[in-house]
Amino acid sequence: MDPSPLVRLRPNAELPQVLDVDLEGLDGLKGVDSLDCHIVFYPYSRQICSDDYTFHPFEEYVKDIQVNGRSAYAPIAGRFNHLFGLLLALLILLVFALLKPEDLLSVQSVVSVLGAYAIGKEFGADAERLLVAATKAWRLQYGESYYRYLHDRHTTLALYQAFSKKVRYGKESLLPERMDFIQQANSETLRLRFDKSDLVVPKGPSVHLFSIHVRPEKWAELEAEGFMFGVKLSVNRRVLGVERCEERYQSLHRGERGCLDPAGKWIAGGSSRRSVLHAGGLRLLLGSRLAAGEEIVGG
Repeated sequence: MDPSPLVRLRPNAELPQVLDVDLEGLDGLKGVDSLDCHIVFYPYSRQICSDDYTFHPFEEYVKDIQVNGRSAYAPIAGRFNHLFGLLLALLILLVFALLKPEDLLSVQSVVSVLGAYAIGKEFGADAERLLVAATKAWRLQYGESYYRYLHDRHTTLALYQAFSKKVRYGKESLLPERMDFIQQANSETLRLRFDKSDLVVPKGPSVHLFSIHVRPEKWAELEAEGFMFGVKLSVNRRVLGVERCEERYQSLHRGERGCLDPAGKWIAGGSSRRSVLHAGGLRLLLGSRLAAGEEIVGG
């Protein structure tokens, strides 16, 4: 049977207006190379927007980066831009080698190659977006990376921070190797990727991921109207640079566990699955189905 971790959302017993998000079932992830956990929180009340709640601590990490402050994470440089620049530079170099081999090491050639690389980097993002859009409806797709930030874990103070978090939350906390945080008008999305070394059993079968802090004046409205708490979990195994990803989707809709079918109909108690091969930016969809009786998200 495939390992099936569980994301659990609980009101904090001691702190009003705080929802704690934990990851359970780490002891069943032996042999897994990585785990993706994507979470979206969408209040149904039109009186609540994304400014009325925060995802601690990841929202703070991203805001620190955006104002050029110090953070536990650092931006990841886009690979496609550099690749596109290199390809264009190699093309110019090949033109010189074929048409003017005597000028291959001239100043003009070097300047042209460097210029082509710089121009390619500038247009790389546009080319990547075009490639994503062109393959969106295909089984073999090209997709941008889900993650924009990389954890800087190579500091002595990180050990002290981990110890302090355990005291603060009463259990181990788990910081992912990579992450991204997206704030929209009404919803917030958090994308986490845990490396194999993050998923070691000594951390315990249950770890704290983050907390949702709601403004006190909005808490009653949130309880009255409810919210969607959606989760995607992907258990990944890698062979020769190719990942096989078993993706599972499930949500809490006003406290009820379930999922949406391809037509957008709510299936109470259901979950959806997808099997995907992933290599670099390429994704090949192997198959998808609905399932019943699985518990991927809990309250």
